[in-house]
Amino acid sequence: MATLQEIILEAKNNNNFIYRGCAFENYDLVPTLARKLKIDVSFDQYNIYSDVVKKAAERGYAEVGMNGLSDGLSQHYGLSTSYLDWSYSVYVALYFAFTSYIKQFVDEKILDQDIDHCKMYCLRDDFNKHKYCIYRLNKTLYDELKSQYSKLPLIVYDTDHTNERMESQKGLLSSIDSTRVDDKAKIQSSQIKILADWIQTNNPSDSLKHIDNKYLWNKKTLLEKTTFKLPQSDRNYLQKCLKENGAISTKLFPDFEGVKKNIEFSEDYNILRDWEIAYKEAPFPLNSISQEDLSKMVNGNQKVTNSRLNTDHLGEGEFFLF
Repeated sequence: MATLQEIILEAKNNNNFIYRGCAFENYDLVPTLARKLKIDVSFDQYNIYSDVVKKAAERGYAEVGMNGLSDGLSQHYGLSTSYLDWSYSVYVALYFAFTSYIKQFVDEKILDQDIDHCKMYCLRDDFNKHKYCIYRLNKTLYDELKSQYSKLPLIVYDTDHTNERMESQKGLLSSIDSTRVDDKAKIQSSQIKILADWIQTNNPSDSLKHIDNKYLWNKKTLLEKTTFKLPQSDRNYLQKCLKENGAISTKLFPDFEGVKKNIEFSEDYNILRDWEIAYKEAPFPLNSISQEDLSKMVNGNQKVTNSRLNTDHLGEGEFFLF
C-alpha cells in the first residue's frame, strides 16, 4: 500500500511509465466489452462482436463529422470496447480513480437510501478506508519488448491527437490482438496475464516474472499495481494537485460533457459533505466548539463550518460548494 504523496513523487521521478487509475483495488486489466460477455466466449466471437460495434460507430462518427480514429472515439465517448484507457499523466489516472468512486458511492449507497446516524458513521468509515488502485506500465520497457517480439499480442496505441478528449487526457489505449493468442486464452483474463502466457509459450527461456504486485522483464518493472487509500487530508491534497495540473473535468472533457461532469461531481461531493461522510476519520466532539463558532456556523459561515466540522474542503480543487 502506498500513500498518495509516494505515488505522485514516483511519477515525477520517472517518466518511463503510463498510468491507469481504478476506483476499486480489485479491478483487473480487462476491457469493458470482455467483462460484459459470457466467460466462455472465444476470442473469435469476441472479435466478431467488436467489429460489429466498430463498424456501426464508424458510420455514426462519419455522419456527425467527429474527428479522430474510431477506436479512440468509442473508448472516450463511453462505448464498450476491447480497449483499456491509459494516460501519460498520473494526475489524469488519479482523477478517474477518485471521481469514478465518488459517483458509484453516491449512486449506490446514498441516493434513495434511508440513512440514520449509525449508518452515516459506517458510510464515513467506508469512504475514508476505501482502497483504490493505480496501474503503471513501463512504456519504454514495453517498446523494447515489442522490438524483440514482432508478434506481441499486447498492443499499446499512442495518443490520437485528432481526438480532442484523448489529446486532453494525454491518453493511450491498450488491446489484445486476438489473431496472436492461442485457443486457451480467455477474453476475461488480464491483458498482462495474456501477455505473460504468450511469452512463456513462445519463448520458455524468457518470461515475465510475477512477483507480488509486479511483472518484471529483464529484472525491470514492466507493470506494477499499487493500492492506496485517500483519507481526508489526502483527498484535500489530491483536489488541489488535480487542479494545479489540469486534471479537472472541463479540461479532460473539452466539450459540454466536461461542464456536466463538473456540476454532477460537485453535487455528489456536496451530498457526501452534507451527510458528514466526506469527513475527517474521527468524529469531532461538539462540546469543543465555541459558542461563537457555533453561531457563525448557524449563520452560514462556510470557512468556520469547514474547519470546525472537519468536512472535506472544497474550493481549492474543481468541485464547488452549493
